[in-house]
Amino acid sequence: MHLNAIIKSIAGGASSAHAYIVEGKAGSGREDFIRRLAMGLECSCGDVSARPCGSCDACRQVAAGSSMDIVRMQMSGKNGYKTEDANAFSSRLDMGAYGRYLIGIIDDADSMSETVQNKLLKTLEEPRPDVILLLGTSNPDHLLSTVRSRCSSIRMQTVQDDSSDGDESEKAVALKAAAEMLGGEGAFCEFREAIEKCVKTRGDALLLIDHAEDMFRERMLSGDVPSAMADRLELCEKARTDIERDMDRNKALKRLRLELTGH
Repeated sequence: MHLNAIIKSIAGGASSAHAYIVEGKAGSGREDFIRRLAMGLECSCGDVSARPCGSCDACRQVAAGSSMDIVRMQMSGKNGYKTEDANAFSSRLDMGAYGRYLIGIIDDADSMSETVQNKLLKTLEEPRPDVILLLGTSNPDHLLSTVRSRCSSIRMQTVQDDSSDGDESEKAVALKAAAEMLGGEGAFCEFREAIEKCVKTRGDALLLIDHAEDMFRERMLSGDVPSAMADRLELCEKARTDIERDMDRNKALKRLRLELTGH
């Protein structure tokens, strides 16, 4: 999925999430991706497909680090965030945005203690409508399940840069094809055979679900019934949670296929 497609999904209202876990190793481009995502969400360009434009005032302010609508949780501890950091962060988010969104960013979110994460739960559960949270992490398993369940996931290894030449590995093509079957194409036996061939790890299963969710979001943007696509996204997230909790990945995917097709 391209960065711009993610921006369109959020800005266009196709995504009902208000908090996102951006998963990627430090130094992998995660920090730059979060910055460009924030630019795209704040961008004032009338053509959403051209965001971030990089030239409007909003884009320039985000790039320069001077935007009043970008709030980063400050780390005052030597080895991590303190409760007062979370309190100050939540208090600022309660004030609302000057522009389109108020974007709260937590770098290295997996370094938050359980106490600090619990301090953020109310902000995650009941955010202002103009607030979007971006949690950068290299290990989402270090986040509480109560935090993960309130966020959608963006995995850096599945995000394509807009300048990508589009070359894909054979496995990536197979996973995308299986994701299309997950949405209803082909017979169940074909889907079963497809996942047995290409889903070898938990990461493969989660990537397949990523592709399926991208497909459903794009269908929502293209005019399919929003409520139906939202229901499908919810089923995908349920399957994701089950797999992350160590349910057999192929069993979870087969069940998801049956739930999505109503069989």
